[in-house]
Amino acid sequence: MITFDYLLQQVRLHKNSIIIANIIAILITLMSVPIPLFIPFIIDEIIMGKEGSFVAFISNFITINSPEYYIVIVFIAILIIHAITSLLGVFRASYLDKVTEDIRLNMRKKLLLHLKDVSMSEFDMLGSGATSSKMGTDIGVVIGFLSSSMGYIFTAILKLIGMSIVLLYLNWKLALVILILNPLVVKIFIKVFKKLSKLMKERNKKIANFNNSLVESLELFNQIRVQNRENHFFDKVNSDATDIRDKSYEYNVKWEKSLTGARLLMTYSDTLFRMLALYFVLQGEMTIGAMMAIFIYAGMVIQPINLLLRFTQKYQDAKEAMSRLNEIMQLKKEPKYEMKIDPFKNKETASIELKNVTFAYDKNKTVLKDFNLKIESGEKVAITGETGSGKSTLANILMGLYPLSSGEIFYNGVEIKEIGYEKVREHIGFVLQSPLMFNSTLRYNLSLGREYSDEEMYEALRVAQLYKFVDELPEKLDTIVGKNGTKLSGGQRQRLSIARVLLDKPNVIIFDESTSSLDTNTEDKLLTALDKYIKNKTIITIAHRQTTIDKSDRIVKLHVNKD
Repeated sequence: MITFDYLLQQVRLHKNSIIIANIIAILITLMSVPIPLFIPFIIDEIIMGKEGSFVAFISNFITINSPEYYIVIVFIAILIIHAITSLLGVFRASYLDKVTEDIRLNMRKKLLLHLKDVSMSEFDMLGSGATSSKMGTDIGVVIGFLSSSMGYIFTAILKLIGMSIVLLYLNWKLALVILILNPLVVKIFIKVFKKLSKLMKERNKKIANFNNSLVESLELFNQIRVQNRENHFFDKVNSDATDIRDKSYEYNVKWEKSLTGARLLMTYSDTLFRMLALYFVLQGEMTIGAMMAIFIYAGMVIQPINLLLRFTQKYQDAKEAMSRLNEIMQLKKEPKYEMKIDPFKNKETASIELKNVTFAYDKNKTVLKDFNLKIESGEKVAITGETGSGKSTLANILMGLYPLSSGEIFYNGVEIKEIGYEKVREHIGFVLQSPLMFNSTLRYNLSLGREYSDEEMYEALRVAQLYKFVDELPEKLDTIVGKNGTKLSGGQRQRLSIARVLLDKPNVIIFDESTSSLDTNTEDKLLTALDKYIKNKTIITIAHRQTTIDKSDRIVKLHVNKD
């Protein structure tokens, strides 16, 4: 799970970088916090002519005849200090940026590693749109909080401590006014902010709904337009956007009221201590220079306090973001079985047997119940049945994509748990009715990263009746197919998917309505070419077309489970 403890563990992995960054932060604080102290020295000792340590200290090194030169020396000293602290700040930021980007990468790896093994039935319930939204936006929110924690909060606390010490040195009475009233304001603000957390959760939930609706609508935009449903879906997205507007407005108004109240209290405390400072000068308890320095420090104190206030908001945002990311981590993984026996070794085909197989998406939806089926090696079986009878579900079960509720599956007499899903998928080809394509080349969509020669690819394309089309393209196999194969027709995508499976030379091939987009002539040519290629293969065909069914040795009809 991704929690604050997890983030802390990640930070500890970069302990050396954090230590160096913190040492640099201490150096920056030690150099920058005392800068306003030059003001009382200049006013009191140079302008007012009072005796002090500053002029005496400078006189130990150089002799200065004109008071103006002291101002020049202070000016140069401040410029040098700012230059050094700025340079140190760059070094510190580079260390912290490296840490946060490494942690961002590790978070993505953690989520992707979990997703890699997630059960497809679980993933299908969450959806790709919601997953990609969480992987992008929510990780960014968490890293923003982490960056704030390491990059600003430590520095803010250091500055507050440093300025508190200086203020106590200048005038402890005025320092107490600042150091008591400002934390009191922060405490009141945090208390109010906790009351706003519920409203923040509602707003963030609306944002998640909007992101999910938007991503899904854009991914399915082609289908939406074909069905002439743009108004419906974009009205829904607009409705979600309106909900965000309403909740954000409500939250922002209450946030602004709270922030205004806090700032008002800070203004009151600031005014009070300024009046007291004037009183102390009038009473001779403090010099004008010291008063001016305190005024500067009082203004400087507000910045780190504001950072601490913003930090509370980032903390709540990160907490909500981690909750959404953990929806991914809570997806159940598919069972892992090590290969003990390889039933496909040195065999061209495979027999399949299902014994008392039951599968349910959830307790209210059982698709297959106590299902039994035996397919001999090299047999051609057609699976038919009405919608909802479990045809495609059966295909996913045979691939090990959907874990069984109960029952057993055997390949060449070996139970699937003894084989392992990875080995099963190496030897079973699955051709989908609506195959998905990467926005890449034909070569990549055929190989999916595996190494095949051009000759092997063209041979598979010949069988799939796609060779002529590809050969006539200017870029041939290096032609970009577009997002999800938009540059290809439905039939071309199906044939490309068939060629992709043929390249793997599987023992078993499952065709899920894989020629539904082809005309009769092309389908005949394809099936004839396939007959030679899959002569000794075990073939399972999910089909409605009679021509496809007629080429099967046997028909298995599924029925909708009524339980």
